This record gives sequence, C-alpha cells and structure tokens, in this order.
Amino acid sequence: MTVRAHTIEGMFALRFCLIVAIAVTLCPFAALAAEKTTAVWSDGHTSALADEELMRYAISSPGPGYPEEAQRLKLTGSGVYELQIDKSGKTTGVAIVKSSGSPVLDQAARKTFLTWRFKPGVFVRVRVPVSWAVNRLR
Repeated sequence: MTVRAHTIEGMFALRFCLIVAIAVTLCPFAALAAEKTTAVWSDGHTSALADEELMRYAISSPGPGYPEEAQRLKLTGSGVYELQIDKSGKTTGVAIVKSSGSPVLDQAARKTFLTWRFKPGVFVRVRVPVSWAVNRLR
C-alpha cells in the first residue's frame, strides 16, 4: 500500500469518526449559503467571489455563531448582508439586504460581520449570504 493510500484511508477514518461523534447531537450551524458572495472592489468593478477567494483577502472573518436563543427556538433562515468596508479594510457598517426572517439571527450576523477585517484597499462593499439550519443526524 502506498503512502497516498494510507493518507486517503486516514482521511476517511477521520471523517467517519467526526460523523459518528456528531450523529447523536443536535448540530446547529451557520454557513455561507449556496448563493454567491459578491464584492465591489476598490477600483469600482463588481464580481462574484467563491468563498475561498473572499477568504484570501480576509484578515479576520469568523463565521456568525448560532445564538443560544435561536438554538432553543430552533430558528432557521437565510439572509444576505452587505458589508461596507473602509480603505483600511475595516467593516464599518452592515446592511440587511435580505432578512433571515429572524431578528435574532440577523443581529448575530450583523454583530459578527462588524468584526470582519480585510486587506486594506481591496473592497468597498461585500455581500455575504448566510444560512442557519438545525440538523439532527441519526
């Protein structure tokens, strides 16, 4: 067996262990949605960005947490948020383009996105879609 085969088997075993560990728990999450992230660059052009490309320019970009109240109420939803970014790369404002349908989830997104930082001079605005879901795996 080659080294590559061992690595692939090891990755499969790790994924399997993670799935088994999660399978018995309620697993809330917030993730970037399937809808594309878009950006207005500092030179004025607009483009869609893959998550990996956006993260290449990010200095700090934690994901929105799943608020305790939302977990308790099993709130779900999808929203789109537009970040205003200054020349230093700091997020200075967050507008709700499309509400998740829950003020609790929208507030969590706003609070988190205000902490996002990007490389200076890259973006003016970034639109980020987010989906919240509660999954029970068995």
